[in-house]
Amino acid sequence: MTGFEKYEYWLTLSRYDIETAKVLLDAERYSYVPVVCQQAVERLLKGMFVCHTGKEASKSHNIPFLANKLAENPTFAQTPAGIRFKKEKDDYEEFMVDLMFYYMSDYPFSYKKFHERFIEKSVAENLYNNTVKLLTWLESFQPTPVKKVTRIII
Repeated sequence: MTGFEKYEYWLTLSRYDIETAKVLLDAERYSYVPVVCQQAVERLLKGMFVCHTGKEASKSHNIPFLANKLAENPTFAQTPAGIRFKKEKDDYEEFMVDLMFYYMSDYPFSYKKFHERFIEKSVAENLYNNTVKLLTWLESFQPTPVKKVTRIII
């Protein structure tokens, strides 16, 4: 399986996740929207990493960490896409950290902050909309696969 084929796998999961986030938003299940949005971004970053580096991504849920690992990888960092990624990444860094905050509320050490787990519609909509923007930006870094051309001899 090529790096691009692995990327397509992760991209499919990411798109499924963001569609699921929209379904949850429409169903007024706001507390789950950030978790699924976080998954969508995490999966796309992992796909990008394997596509651009030929290596599997770290087993981490930390979105800023994954973005930084991609930005710092020499195989990607020195390409025109990598240079643009590193330059523009700061515009999305704060949102990536915010998204992690909601994801981390699922962990046991957040028992004392249980009330923060439940969010309002406006917060869920904002997280969803910003995730869609982030995913669109991330997808802009992907090369299109080279199609094999078969010669037909007549």
